[in-house]
Amino acid sequence: MQRAMLAMAAVLAIGGCARTPQPPFDDSQKLVRATLKILTDDGNTICVDNRTNGKPLAIFATMSVAPPPSRRPLAWHVVTPLRSNAALTARQIYQDTIVDKPAHIPDPVNATPALGFLDQQRLNSAAMVLSRTGQSKTVDLGGGFGVPRVDARWWPLVRLSQKCYLKYVISDPVWSDTMGFVTINIEHWGTTYAFQRRNNDWVAVAQWSNWLF
Repeated sequence: MQRAMLAMAAVLAIGGCARTPQPPFDDSQKLVRATLKILTDDGNTICVDNRTNGKPLAIFATMSVAPPPSRRPLAWHVVTPLRSNAALTARQIYQDTIVDKPAHIPDPVNATPALGFLDQQRLNSAAMVLSRTGQSKTVDLGGGFGVPRVDARWWPLVRLSQKCYLKYVISDPVWSDTMGFVTINIEHWGTTYAFQRRNNDWVAVAQWSNWLF
């Protein structure tokens, strides 16, 4: 009888642990989770560093103030996952750096339409303000926050992984009361996603011009 009661107590304890709620995500975690959902929206599996890294609006601020003749037109577009060509091979890197035979990487173009004028003005204004005054925060991805098809690992393991060729780095997120921004890069391409707060979460509303770096 005593053994049966102990066994029942153990089962109840395990069940209670299983029902322990997860702590709520903060805004930085929600923004990273929303970014992961974008990147896997077309059903592809991605590999990603398990910690965010970098300022989210540094490239935006630099490119936005560059003289127009020295850059291509910039705009906010309809959201889509960022994809790139295969990474440069070891031979291409060797020829580019040692043999002085530059490897050609095509400029990434946005395949989705640009947003309207008023949206461009609103997003540019919010991004410029946050690039100067916003505070960003490093985020641990914690197994990808449960987003399907996300393999989040320590960065050396990501580089060595053969599980997927889509290997991403996500920037630290930055946000205000209503808008948030996250930048990602994959191989030699990058982009920035804009998010709007909605129902205590963040929804992607725009993607800035993709760039080559």
